[in-house]
Amino acid sequence: MKKFLSIIALTILLAAVNVAIVHAARWNPQEDARNFPQEVVRLVNIERAKVGAAPLKFAHDLEASAYVRATELPTKFSHTRPNGSKCFTAMPQRGHVLGENLAGGQTSPKQVVQAWMDSKTHRENMLSKKYTEIGVVYYYQSKSRYKHYWVQHFRG
Repeated sequence: MKKFLSIIALTILLAAVNVAIVHAARWNPQEDARNFPQEVVRLVNIERAKVGAAPLKFAHDLEASAYVRATELPTKFSHTRPNGSKCFTAMPQRGHVLGENLAGGQTSPKQVVQAWMDSKTHRENMLSKKYTEIGVVYYYQSKSRYKHYWVQHFRG
């Protein structure tokens, strides 16, 4: 029964992610925020190519777990979840290696990828050859500290 409920919850999350993950109209009507995750993946793969790493493949289950984490960030901006558990408890537990990058405040894919590239540990996650898949979410919440939240989940 627990597994069945988990599958139902994941299905609902995937549907929610596909329907609408952003509210972008207030801050920049010129940009289409629905394409932000794909643009982040494209920019990350450009950086990976510079160091000879294979491109990351987009994984919808990692997108779903990144969405869960993104919705938690306005409450607690940390790799520790609001319930005190580690960030990896939100991620699908298949694969040998898991990673998470978080960011807040950046308003475009270019800004957030540059911020991650400027951080040693975030850059290492994005360029690591041990990862083969990625899920990315951009989440906007107007009444929060950073308003703009970004999550990358990696799996290898």
